[in-house]
Amino acid sequence: MSFNRYTLILFLLATAMVFTSCRKDDGFMDTDGNMQEVTFNPAVSVNGNKSAHEVSGVNYCYIEIDTMVFRPATYVLNGKIYTQSIKLTPGSYTLNKFLMMNDNGTPDDYSDDVIILATPMAGSDYAAFVNQPAGFSFAVGHLRKSNVDIEVVLFTPSDYDKFGFDFDVLPATTIREQRFTGLILPKNPADYANSLYMNQSTGLQNEMPAIFSIDVFRNGRFVKSVTNEDQLGETYVSVTYPDGDNTVDEYRFDLNVYLRTGLTFGYKHIKTWEFVDDEMIPAESDSLVHFVLSECGSTGSDLEIGPYMNLPESCNFTIKSGWAPGSLGAYFDGDLGDIPIGYSIGNGLYSAWCGTDSVSININHTYQMDVYNSLTPSVLPAYTRDASRWNAINWLFNNLSNYSSPSWGEIQGAVWKILNDWDGISHTNVPNADGITDAMVSDALSHIDFKPECGQKAAAVLVPKGTNRDAISPKLQVVFIMVNI
Repeated sequence: MSFNRYTLILFLLATAMVFTSCRKDDGFMDTDGNMQEVTFNPAVSVNGNKSAHEVSGVNYCYIEIDTMVFRPATYVLNGKIYTQSIKLTPGSYTLNKFLMMNDNGTPDDYSDDVIILATPMAGSDYAAFVNQPAGFSFAVGHLRKSNVDIEVVLFTPSDYDKFGFDFDVLPATTIREQRFTGLILPKNPADYANSLYMNQSTGLQNEMPAIFSIDVFRNGRFVKSVTNEDQLGETYVSVTYPDGDNTVDEYRFDLNVYLRTGLTFGYKHIKTWEFVDDEMIPAESDSLVHFVLSECGSTGSDLEIGPYMNLPESCNFTIKSGWAPGSLGAYFDGDLGDIPIGYSIGNGLYSAWCGTDSVSININHTYQMDVYNSLTPSVLPAYTRDASRWNAINWLFNNLSNYSSPSWGEIQGAVWKILNDWDGISHTNVPNADGITDAMVSDALSHIDFKPECGQKAAAVLVPKGTNRDAISPKLQVVFIMVNI
């Protein structure tokens, strides 16, 4: 990973955080008249430039000055972060180490404390991120308080050596590693002309090494992104990450694969893995986590993710007048808009179905919606992430011909039963569940491992734009349309 890309990650993270406040001690000089107060003024550095952005979770600083160690608390004054004062006699000093720490809820026990930000050491890989790396000198004058400006960078434990630190800087931490490799199976390799895949050693093929990245989150905080883009996907991705020995650490790995997106190419979030502490994502005999992503139906592989559908990130969605049923024979007509050309769906009317029987949605009101592939459910918001239920829905809509002319109401009722455990009692113009509804539900739930083949269809799921992935209940109806693969 290049310094410029890493610095961009630091900037994105720094914009989302706020410093913890403590009270400041008053006074400028100790009563003996010799010791002078010294305060440090940390600023987050973004590519060597000071940033006004703030950071959460800091309780105190660990500072090594010459042979002395100080642990002053932090406080905020007029929107700026400071350390509480330390006392030094007038003279010249060298700042050897500056760490901003979280006490992990045990302020009297330093053994489990966590580094949040740090100043890279002079000569280290990350020294380029600050204008003045650790190892610089400063002076303390007579009869006046000294303020020392210092720049800090978001600390990633697995990169401790790039800050110039020894391993012992990490409080009881184990560095773990997982390795990933994957394949993509395009529907038509020619669709990837002018993409990075064209530059692979074997060129465009029906089966190509996947170019992808893994975004790493620890305890809800972004840590880093690792990619094999520079190697054009022809190497595995190695992800190293810190696991605190005395803490419970929750991890999230987001898999983003370089794919067709409309008429261009970009990274799409395809899968999320979540695990705790020393748990590992299941690997194959070569100690690699494998995945296979097809654009055209199921491969039958246990390693399969998807299939992939070329869907926009978002769209406008309006339920048109005349519903239950709509003019196209579904529960309602969904008018999609603001979709650029080149995707598997476009602007216009679609047969749309309601995925949430207990939450409402307004007619003739245009909503901005995020668009998800039901075949990659781990990226969906928590309240509609159940893969088995979406697999059952996809089986049902590919097998409606098994039933004798089911009505829109029977289909919508079956959808509610599959996705929401509907009680079968009529409401919002959907009739009571009948024998056909119950038969469809029973059959669909017996196919919870269903994956559609090329030429079949799958649900594209629409939820309000910006819905948090951890949301456990919807604020608006989940709606979906069926899309040809």
